[in-house]
Amino acid sequence: MKIAVIYHSLSGNVHLLAQAAATHAESLGHEVAVHRLPEIEEAERTAEVHKAALEDLVDADIVLWGTPGRYGSMSAPVKHFIDQTLPLHLRSGLANKFMTTFVSTATNHGGQESTVLAFNNIFYHWGAVIVPAGLTGPEQHTPLNGNPYGISSVSGREPDNVPEENLAAMRYLVDRLVSIAGGAR
Repeated sequence: MKIAVIYHSLSGNVHLLAQAAATHAESLGHEVAVHRLPEIEEAERTAEVHKAALEDLVDADIVLWGTPGRYGSMSAPVKHFIDQTLPLHLRSGLANKFMTTFVSTATNHGGQESTVLAFNNIFYHWGAVIVPAGLTGPEQHTPLNGNPYGISSVSGREPDNVPEENLAAMRYLVDRLVSIAGGAR
């Protein structure tokens, strides 16, 4: 299957989650394309990652969306990109694609769940198939996980600080996604 990982990361934490998802999906034999959304001020650590374009959504069977949490919602670069998808949506170009979300915030109770749910509202409009993490695997029953909606990380205010428990949960979500998407085909 073709998988797109589209994300925005300022501190590098969402970038690490995206890389974990991509590496694991590739190890399962899937074709993976990683695309970043540009920051208003570019972050050097993600400069080598391809910038996302609407065409990246067209080619994908599965899309993983990553964002830092911003007061219970997605970051402005993610929202800006999504706002440009209307032409694809009008021709049902996003319907029936399998989608999920991952988020990182600086603090506990930083709005991880509401950020994921904000994505889901968009996915409903598109007619996408939402694949939540659920509380379905041991990776989701650890002290740092447990969000049934998507993968969330409380990475603190330090850059490049994603706990291994969160990276394991990301790999679990990729397994779940490709299993469900593969079974539906």
